[in-house]
Amino acid sequence: MHYLQWFFLWRVHQLIQFSSFSMGMRYLRRRTKVLLMGRILYLFLLVVMMSFSTNGQSKSAIANFQKAQEAFKQNDVERGWVFLQKAIKKGGDTYYQPLIFAGDRKFKEGEVLKAIGFYDKALQIQELSSIHLKKSIVYKYAAEFELAIESYQLYIENSRMSKDRFRVSELALDNLKFTKKKYDEYISLGKPLEVAKLIFSDEKMEYFPSPTGDDQKLLFTARMVRDGVSIDENLFVAERSGGYWESSSKPVLGRVNTRVNEGASSISADGEYMVFTACNRPDGIGSCDLYYSYYDPVKGWGFPELLPGKINTKRWESQPTLGPNGTTLYFVRGSHNQAEDLDIMVAYKDDEGVWSTVEKLPSEVNSSGRERSPFIHFDGRTLYFVSDRSPSIGGSDFFMVKRDSDSTWSEPINLGFPLNSFGDEFSLVVNAAGTHGYLSSNRGIDLVPDMDAMAEMDLYEFALPEKIKPDQRLFKDFIVVHSSTGIPLGLSNVKLKTLNEQEVFAGTSSKNTGLVRAMHDGKSTLRVSAYKKGFLPYSAIVSKGDLMDATRVYELPLIPLNSAESFVLRNLLFDTDKSELLSASEQELILLKKLLVDNPELNATIVGHTDNQGGKSYNQRLSEGRAMAVLLWLVDEGIDLGRLNAQGEGMDRPVASNHTQEGRALNRRTEIQLH
Repeated sequence: MHYLQWFFLWRVHQLIQFSSFSMGMRYLRRRTKVLLMGRILYLFLLVVMMSFSTNGQSKSAIANFQKAQEAFKQNDVERGWVFLQKAIKKGGDTYYQPLIFAGDRKFKEGEVLKAIGFYDKALQIQELSSIHLKKSIVYKYAAEFELAIESYQLYIENSRMSKDRFRVSELALDNLKFTKKKYDEYISLGKPLEVAKLIFSDEKMEYFPSPTGDDQKLLFTARMVRDGVSIDENLFVAERSGGYWESSSKPVLGRVNTRVNEGASSISADGEYMVFTACNRPDGIGSCDLYYSYYDPVKGWGFPELLPGKINTKRWESQPTLGPNGTTLYFVRGSHNQAEDLDIMVAYKDDEGVWSTVEKLPSEVNSSGRERSPFIHFDGRTLYFVSDRSPSIGGSDFFMVKRDSDSTWSEPINLGFPLNSFGDEFSLVVNAAGTHGYLSSNRGIDLVPDMDAMAEMDLYEFALPEKIKPDQRLFKDFIVVHSSTGIPLGLSNVKLKTLNEQEVFAGTSSKNTGLVRAMHDGKSTLRVSAYKKGFLPYSAIVSKGDLMDATRVYELPLIPLNSAESFVLRNLLFDTDKSELLSASEQELILLKKLLVDNPELNATIVGHTDNQGGKSYNQRLSEGRAMAVLLWLVDEGIDLGRLNAQGEGMDRPVASNHTQEGRALNRRTEIQLH
């Protein structure tokens, strides 16, 4: 310290002493007050003079620190470190800010343990709770979870918090302990799962993958980035060739992509119907809405239209996922700005093709946090989604639930490492076989991962762990065709059910190809029915053997209405030796009713037939009773009795040999004669 500075302080000290002890008795009452004020003045001037002594050093440290920050901002890392090291050296044991910054830089550059050294030096200068928090984060990324927990506890102990903030911090500590548990589980299994970047995933930001039922195509959303700025969001498709993904993807063909944003799509199992999200369109209802489009093999995806029904509202609808049965659609609904109050909804399509019923999924799925990115598997009951609920590993994690009934779901399972990372997860889907999955994730290691920027958003593939597998599904393709010309009949109503009435598909054939892809378990025989206005209903039973042959497309031929006078309903079922209709017959009866409603000029005679088991008179009565049961069902459904007639032919008109079980099954039939 300069001599003049010491002299100035000495004179102030003398004045304080004189004021305290040499003013006489008449000033004694003021002594305490004067003494206190004098000492405060002394301490203040002492601090000022001390700052004079370090002023040159601090200015140099601050200047170098500012130059370092500017260099890093310009991505001149080497120059930045030169200035930063100078700032640390000049700052000595009083200037901790450059040390914290150096720790942050080392962490950002991936040298996570070197960051700890800088943070520890900063703590030697100044005990700040925020430094303990940074150490906890670094240890977490280094998989040193015990040390991460210890540092976080120090952060809590050294912080002054409100009750609400303390509660949030305690929750974060619980999440950290949960992360350690999940990581220990992962390590104990020998790291059995690897997550690999897909070959076609490039400089684009890619997310919201959606596979077809045969796992040959993957639809996804991509956003181009130019000069660090994200621009137009569009739909892309990647395809397999020879069992391997091609090295590049391409924008989907057709009229879906525009100059505004399109994304968050779901493709049907057959790859010929799509539901996707578009925002701020002139025909839109809310900020973002759900649209649909059909695929044409020549022209690509057709002009999109708003989904009919109650799905789109003035709020924010996005992130659809189609159920395999053709009648369910899961999606996310949020507030106008989408930032809060995100919930997963389910919609049901009615017989008119309208999404007339929309429900919020129960608390097993929707928490008090935000849920998004649902994917309903091809089994129709396993739902994968993203949530920021606790306990979690990162900001938002992948979870899985299974539907036990139409309204009951299992407790959610956090998918753990390495599907969940320390960043924000975005979306995850699984192929029909349940062997592989695809996910999009921001797996950078920033202190605060930026989900909105999605700077590291890519697509990854992984083999599915056994404990989070869905029920395996196989695919079988059906095609509705004109019985005479073989021309595909699009938008035909098609239903497939198992013999125990489990619905496999209930929708329409593809608009341009007549195709229907049924996702089945490979264990069941299916009943199939098809109908289109102007044609006779078609029904058949498809054996397990036919279903397992995925290489052959099963034809559903529809006969034009004016080309035939009668047809057989194969799936009308009765109890043995009884004339009461079984509930499984309803699928077929509805088709017959629709035929008569669509063609009010037609009358129908219902003819019952039996095999030769039992006496002739017995079979005659049985056939008449079964025909009458069908007639009465139609009357109850509003068909005029004057248009209907019922008769029985007993066992007199077989169409196959009664010597085999298969032949007798063909002879037990209900025939509809039109006139």
